[in-house]
Amino acid sequence: MDGPLLAFLDDMDGLGLGPRVEAGLIVCDVVPVAGARAGNSLLLGVAVNEVNSWPTAPPHWIHLPAEVQFRATNSEASSKPGWLRHSRNHAGWGDAPAAVCWHAHLQAVLGEAVG
Repeated sequence: MDGPLLAFLDDMDGLGLGPRVEAGLIVCDVVPVAGARAGNSLLLGVAVNEVNSWPTAPPHWIHLPAEVQFRATNSEASSKPGWLRHSRNHAGWGDAPAAVCWHAHLQAVLGEAVG
C-alpha cells in the first residue's frame, strides 16, 4: 500500500469509521446525522485509486448500496455488486484537517438521502 492510501485509511480509522478494502473500494461505516438514513449505520465507499492524492484532493465518487436513493444524482454502476457510485464534488478543505472536512462532506451528502 502506498502513502496516500495508508494516510486515508489512518484518517478514516481516526474518525472511528472502521475503514477496510473490499472490491477495490475503501469502505467505512458512517452514521448519518440527517436524511432518511439518520441514526443508522451505513456502509459507503470510495475507490482505492481515488485516494491517490489524499489529503491534497478528496475522492470524487461516493459508492453506496443501490437502495440508498437521492432526489437528484449522477450515478453509475460501482465496482461493488449491488452498489452505485454517485458523483459528488467537494469544494475544498479550508483550514480544518482533511479527514474532518471529508467526514462533513459525507454527512452533507448522506443528509440528502430520501430512501
